[in-house]
Parts: sequence; C-alpha cells; structure tokens
Amino acid sequence: MPVEHRLLGLDRRTFPFGVFVVAVFLLFAVVVPRVDAAITWDDPVAAGDELALSSTVVVAPPTGWNIEAGYRTDGSGAASQSGEATVTGAGVVADLVPDSFDGTPAQLLAQIEKVTTATDDPTFRVDGAPTTTTTDSGEVGVLQPYSSVRGDGVIAAFVIDGTGVEVTASGPPAQMRAAAPQIDEMIASIRATDSRGDS
Repeated sequence: MPVEHRLLGLDRRTFPFGVFVVAVFLLFAVVVPRVDAAITWDDPVAAGDELALSSTVVVAPPTGWNIEAGYRTDGSGAASQSGEATVTGAGVVADLVPDSFDGTPAQLLAQIEKVTTATDDPTFRVDGAPTTTTTDSGEVGVLQPYSSVRGDGVIAAFVIDGTGVEVTASGPPAQMRAAAPQIDEMIASIRATDSRGDS
C-alpha cells in the first residue's frame, strides 16, 4: 500500500520548502524594514567638512547638522565622488542639487520655481523679489524666499563654471527663522575648488 503524502490536497513533502519561502518573505518584508526604521541615521558635520557637489564645486554645511546624502571632500576640495547633497538640522532640511547649466543664476532660479510649482508642490509661492547674494569666494547668485503648505523656505541659485547649483532649505517658520544664520553661512561657503588656488 503506497504511503499517503497529501494533506488537504497538498503534498506534505513540499511543506518545508513552503515554510522556508514564507520565512524569507517575512524577513525581508517585515523584519528588515522595521530594523532599518529603528536605526537612526547619524552622520554629523564636523568643523571643516565640505561636500563635493561636482568635481569643481564644494559647500561647507553647518557644523553639527546631519548629512543624509552627499560626498565629503578630503579637506583640499578633492573627492572621489560628487553629486546631490542633503543635510538636516535645527528642524530644517537643505537640499543642494548640481547640474550642468549654461544660463544665468536668475534664469536657473526661474526654471527651479517653474518646475517646483508644476511638479513638486502646487502650493509653492515665492515671497517678494529675488535678491543678489555673493559667496565668501565671490560667486554671485540669486536668493528667493518662498512659502507653501509644507512650510517656509529659501532657494538660492548659482552658476559656477557651467554647473548650476540649486540650494533649497525648508522647514516650519520658527525653525527657519532660528536657522537663518546657519543657512546663510552654508550658502556663502559655496565655492569653486580653484577659488583659493585648489586643484
């Protein structure tokens, strides 16, 4: 008489494989995301840290803020990688986005505002007229405060050696007011790596 391997119409010999698949699924779908969410990301900016936005443009985020994304330089302005950066601190999020651009800072700012209103935040509204801002190394850009349902913010735009740099800092109104000096210092720190004789 043959051995019966079925239970409720299922072959009992496949149960261990099924249990294994379910366990792996639960591990990656439930356990790993919960562990990841429970671990706080902590990468504070140390005094003197600079982030490479491109191969020739760097910025110094506020000391003590947290680096969520970005590539540190080696201290001389050089970095093995460069690209977008995000730093957070004092209830404010600052995004720095580099890209090739051959227009003026004012044209870049107008493009940022148009794209933001159309795709990212339809409640985005600029406050007042843009103003000229100059970094510590002499780079000239434009600055524009804005507001939306997400909070207050400021956008700065620079064009440095063919690289457009967009800086967006946003947060609740009180936090933005408190962090304004640090945001201004960060914007003022943007420089080309050869602006002080660096290679």
